[in-house]
Amino acid sequence: MVVVTGLRRYGKTSLMLTYLNETGKRYVYVDCKFLPPAVSLKSFMSLLEAGLSNVDWGRRLLGKVSLAEVSLGGFGLKFKNKEEENLLRTIKALEGSVLVVDEAQALRNSAYRFDSLLAYIFDNLDIKLMISGSEVGLLYRFLRIDDPSAPLYGRAFSEIRIKPLPRDMAREFLAEGFKQEKISVDERVLDEAVENLDGVIGWLTYFGYSYVTGEADAKRIYEGASKLAVEELKRALTLYGEGEPRYREALKIVATLRSASWSEIKRGIGARLGEVTDSKLSNILKNLKDSGFIVKDENGYSISDPVLARGILSYL
Repeated sequence: MVVVTGLRRYGKTSLMLTYLNETGKRYVYVDCKFLPPAVSLKSFMSLLEAGLSNVDWGRRLLGKVSLAEVSLGGFGLKFKNKEEENLLRTIKALEGSVLVVDEAQALRNSAYRFDSLLAYIFDNLDIKLMISGSEVGLLYRFLRIDDPSAPLYGRAFSEIRIKPLPRDMAREFLAEGFKQEKISVDERVLDEAVENLDGVIGWLTYFGYSYVTGEADAKRIYEGASKLAVEELKRALTLYGEGEPRYREALKIVATLRSASWSEIKRGIGARLGEVTDSKLSNILKNLKDSGFIVKDENGYSISDPVLARGILSYL
């Protein structure tokens, strides 16, 4: 099993699919960010079928599974319902392939134990698992690889951690992209883009695409990126219901100070929204960190993405 981690727009999906395509491996790609908030067997099965429908061999496989039963004997399986049986029959038919589960932390939001499903695949089927997630803390809360009581405990895995490009490589990435499009760009535009986007492949790609397709005002591109990042953040924060204002305030404090201590965040929230208990604040910061919106180092908490940080200050 391979686990690919990295924050949003770090290029995890591109890396995985490029590797699989260049090596000629047969794979099915399931992007869990398209699952509904409450994940069910039916919604996951629909996503799996959609992934199979995108490739010729997958369409043939779906046809065979629907016409004939795939044997599941020998594993001592007991099915709770027909949906579980149909899902396992389809997965059994994937033997010899790679199953890519992108943004797998979304599978936490289900009454069904998808970690048990992954353990079953790992232990019993000739299927290579490639798991990825941008909400790294939540991903490991789902996998619980180090928890002796968890289904995936003790399973061998390799982790690939994706980081932003160094500045020289980020500049080269942009320059090569413009060269391929036969577009001449001022050196200062490249330097400014690298300064503002901090080597995040997704934002570099967004900048290049926007510039090539007619938006020559770099500041407008940065604003568009920040608005996009904040809209994604707002959707994520709705999960916290009545607690959302405190999450917003914590993010604003961190973005304003650039590097904020625990006590600075506590004082800031208290001044604006009323006192917050230590346990509640710790939970807020843990959730924001596990979701990939903030990072923590010896200097304190900071926003994980400079584009998002600017967006928080302007649009949150």
